Amino acid sequence: MRPVYEVLIKPASRYGLSPLDKDVMDLDKARSCAFQANYHLIWATKYRRKVLLGSVEVRLLEVLKTIASQSGFQLLTAKVHEGDHLHVFVSAPPKVAIPEIVRVLKCNSAKVLFEEFTLIKLSLWGGHLWSEGYAVRTAGVVTSAIIEEYINRF
Repeated sequence: MRPVYEVLIKPASRYGLSPLDKDVMDLDKARSCAFQANYHLIWATKYRRKVLLGSVEVRLLEVLKTIASQSGFQLLTAKVHEGDHLHVFVSAPPKVAIPEIVRVLKCNSAKVLFEEFTLIKLSLWGGHLWSEGYAVRTAGVVTSAIIEEYINRF
């Protein structure tokens, strides 16, 4: 019997997409599944302090890439906006929970930045670089409407 992910990959035309569409066929594969799980994450510095500027911004982006590769997910892109918040786009296997991705990125990046840029602590009291919350959106090639149509056909 074929693995389920092979059955899902083959009928790209059922989603209204060409089987040659690279994005549809370009699923990541794990031992027991195929997936395309991309997340757009956004979080801010504590008190929205504008501390992510210049060399701090450059170093943060390097650190995030390293953390992601060591933690089992991929950093697709990241950008600091206005020096006080961050947009991150990651791809992760289904076994990695979104809150865990955020926790790992926030905790480890804060540790490195506080060690390397001690002046940041002057703007932030309490030892926290990041605010408590975050926003998340999923992203993919196949829309919700296409999936619903596919499911309702059978």
